[in-house]
Amino acid sequence: MAQHQVHVSRDFTLPVEDVYALLSDHNRLSRVLGVPVKRIRDAVGDDVNGVGSVRLIGVAPLGIEETVTAAEPNRLIRYRISKGGAPVKNHSGELTFSKTAEGSRVQWVIDFDSSLPVAGTVVRLVLGAAINRGLRRIS
Repeated sequence: MAQHQVHVSRDFTLPVEDVYALLSDHNRLSRVLGVPVKRIRDAVGDDVNGVGSVRLIGVAPLGIEETVTAAEPNRLIRYRISKGGAPVKNHSGELTFSKTAEGSRVQWVIDFDSSLPVAGTVVRLVLGAAINRGLRRIS
């Protein structure tokens, strides 16, 4: 099985708190990613988008579900595909947020496996382009 990685880094003039608030809110991700995104399960606790929350990306039954596995406000979000996503396996993502002199930086890393090397390469290229395009929409 071939392993793939997407790595996107983007700097913003916005404070890290604003960028984190946008990227951590499942129901606002549609504006960034350009595809339907909806929170379908709230996390337990104060942050409905926190650990254990689930978002549907795309339209059921063809969409994928991602579950948040770690969240540290203004610092980190980790998630994994918990339903759907073929031909991709073991898909996990991590967003790290940091302050910069001019505002903030986000680094988005996605790791996944694919038993179909060509499909994995296509998924890697499409995901990278979509995330780059989406992060450029944030201002």
